[in-house]
Amino acid sequence: MIINITHRSEKVSPAVKEKIENWLNHSQDRYDIINSAQVTIDSIERGDEIEATLHTNGKEIYAKTKAANLFAAIDSLTEKIDRQLAKAKEKMTSKKGGPRHMEPISEPISEEEIEAFEA
Repeated sequence: MIINITHRSEKVSPAVKEKIENWLNHSQDRYDIINSAQVTIDSIERGDEIEATLHTNGKEIYAKTKAANLFAAIDSLTEKIDRQLAKAKEKMTSKKGGPRHMEPISEPISEEEIEAFEA
């Protein structure tokens, strides 16, 4: 998996970089559909803004969030992205060929109905 982390106005600190990489590696272990990730951080007047684009098998996942500090913004972003990853993974596994849900029979079949069917 390719991970690209950038900050628009300054250099990314090692602690922030490690937190984001650990989260992405954990998400890759859980869902196993991430090919690459682009994370962009921006410091604005009222706090920090972070956005992420993840390229998965057949879909791009995007989320953006703001918070008072950078670590709160990262936590909020991880929740948003993980929800989208879970939904994408579920859609991929529940396509054609998956188990079908059968309706249960409400009444037992009598001997007469079985004999009539076999005849």
